[in-house]
Amino acid sequence: MQHMQAGEGLKRRSFLAGAAGATALLAAPHARAGMSGGAAAAAKRTAAAGGMGFPKDFWWGAATASYQIEGAAAEDGRKPSIWDTFSKTPGKVENGDTGDVACDHYHRYEEDVKLMADLGVKHYRFSIAWPRIIPDGRGAVNQKGLDFYKRLADCLLKHGIAPHATLFHWDLPQALQDRYLGWQSREVVKDFGAYAEAVGKGLGDRITHWMIMNEISCFAFGVGYAVGHKPSHAPGIQLATIKERSNISHHALLAHGTGCLALRATCSAKPNVGAAENYNAYVPVCETPENIEAARLAFLSDAANGSILTPMLTGRYSEQWMAQFGDSAPDIKDGDLKLIAQPLDALGFNCYSGTYVRAAGNPKGFETFPCFDAYPKGSMPWLNIVPEAIYWGLRMVTDALGRKDLPVFVSENGVADGAKPDAQGFVADIDRIMYYRQYLRNVQRAVTEGYPVIGYFPWSLMDNFEWACGYSKRFGMTYVDFATQKRTPKLSYSWYQQVIRNNSVM
Repeated sequence: MQHMQAGEGLKRRSFLAGAAGATALLAAPHARAGMSGGAAAAAKRTAAAGGMGFPKDFWWGAATASYQIEGAAAEDGRKPSIWDTFSKTPGKVENGDTGDVACDHYHRYEEDVKLMADLGVKHYRFSIAWPRIIPDGRGAVNQKGLDFYKRLADCLLKHGIAPHATLFHWDLPQALQDRYLGWQSREVVKDFGAYAEAVGKGLGDRITHWMIMNEISCFAFGVGYAVGHKPSHAPGIQLATIKERSNISHHALLAHGTGCLALRATCSAKPNVGAAENYNAYVPVCETPENIEAARLAFLSDAANGSILTPMLTGRYSEQWMAQFGDSAPDIKDGDLKLIAQPLDALGFNCYSGTYVRAAGNPKGFETFPCFDAYPKGSMPWLNIVPEAIYWGLRMVTDALGRKDLPVFVSENGVADGAKPDAQGFVADIDRIMYYRQYLRNVQRAVTEGYPVIGYFPWSLMDNFEWACGYSKRFGMTYVDFATQKRTPKLSYSWYQQVIRNNSVM
């Protein structure tokens, strides 16, 4: 999952809990005016389900990531990632916490899959640790690492749960950071391709759903590398220029394209290939045509959207973004954009917050609004609660980028709870239930209006290592006692269980 600090225009953004407004908009005449045949059919299905239903084949899932839950950091041939190194550097992670043990999922995966089965999810998003598969980043493949993910995938399939694997969720092998500064070098693209090929050959008979990268903008020029301040996440490198930062994200995009090609060339079962990006959503302050157009313009101009999502989905960098960055844009070689824009089978949207926007008589055509200090937050300084953002983010893939053909799903959505365990260890995390409910109502709005939304993966299945916050912040539907590794489902687990059973927002 992503965590950003203020600065560089990429922090988690603003506005509005507004559940009543979202519900009213579902019934508003203008929301249904001019619907396509697909939208009308979706609305009919929703009405038949009592107004809050989802398609029968909707992906109800849960999500985690390798370094955040696996532990076993030095077992069965795994070597350090940049996060192992970073978390062991004094002062980098709260309380000196590391992912050495985390949730001990490496040894307890069967228990965790049983949790998923009892929850009722039929889809599970996890990530594969590059340093577990190719410990030195390049060279020999570690069969014991592949065997772990085979066991995990087989256990999931046994319980009727489809595995959705992410190839890269920030745990770059430290060996590549030492060799050529990791993502700062174009050399990483070739090594990532070899890693993707090894995973496709080893696991492509069991796993058919794939995401190549998780949140390029976050690790590339949000919290892993930064200009003007020390970044808070691994590898924690302060860059000298914006152009260096742009080249890092460009290298990651090239790796994304290379990974797509590698999986399609090596998986024995036909792969469904996608990405999980935390592109930024803009919410019109009032849904008038001029403010909706302002949201579209803001979406295209945004650094994460214009420099990552736009080239990934359209084969070109956003004109607005290129004009804004000028000489700080990346070094683009012949063939790069074609490689980056590999066809995707689906797109994942990691959504936590958003930005409120309205039309303005300035050269940009819009203005945005920062959140005030007392604005409702999800127990994190960056997590302003903005339920409408998930609707506008899903919608803009079609309306701003013209990709109405591309299925989209929510690959992450969540909040850190503020509840404490009672005497029995139970956590009544009503803040998470409130958050999920309002965001899901906005996912439902997108479904009702005919946007091709196919799934929802809340973050997270369980409490875990929360990056620079260590174990101090809890995003899970399951409470983990990190001293004993006991798992206790929270109140939100029971709520989400009912949502899945009823296929509707409860």
